[in-house]
Amino acid sequence: MQDLLIDLDNTVYPEDSNIFSLIDIRMKSFISKNLNVSLEKSYEIQKKYFMENGTTLKGLMLYHNIKPEPFLNYVHDIDLSSIQNNPKLIAVLKKYKGKKIIFTNGSQDHAKKVLQRIGIKQYINGIFDIIDAEYIPKPEIVTYKKVLKKFNLIPEKTIMIDDLPSNLKTAKELGIHTVLINQKQDSKDTHSYINLVCRNLFETIIKINEGKINESN
Repeated sequence: MQDLLIDLDNTVYPEDSNIFSLIDIRMKSFISKNLNVSLEKSYEIQKKYFMENGTTLKGLMLYHNIKPEPFLNYVHDIDLSSIQNNPKLIAVLKKYKGKKIIFTNGSQDHAKKVLQRIGIKQYINGIFDIIDAEYIPKPEIVTYKKVLKKFNLIPEKTIMIDDLPSNLKTAKELGIHTVLINQKQDSKDTHSYINLVCRNLFETIIKINEGKINESN
């Protein structure tokens, strides 16, 4: 049975829940208040740091000496009511025998709240968050090596599930199988380092159980 590395936001719940857009708004607000810039300027800073450093937080830490804990607490102080309990996902994760590890650039506290809303928290074996990563975010390869070591995962027997292709590229370099979550499931222009494209996590688990991930190699 293969072990699973599962991204959190826009992966364990659908992108149209708009949770990340709420986080996005909070990030802009935090930057505006702490750097004393307009919301328009904070948006530029946010996107620049995300593109150049993997996360906005990493850029703020590097260039503005922002402490990570206040940032993480602030941006994740959001309404999670759009995330629904997911009985189908609960059922398949409950039965899945491999390790199920959440691998997120967010915080453990945020992850636990999200997993609780969906109803799958008790079926997850561990969470590896940005603090575990010492604030070096996905897709940096050093962080992948840390999560593999912490949970005793063998790359060739592990599947990573994420909604960002760039995060899966690093996984594939380490020999990890990869699944891209794409609600539209537009796999026509997929990348060679992606083994499978699925609409959601439930569909992913079903296809893994059916051996589809191996057939795609």
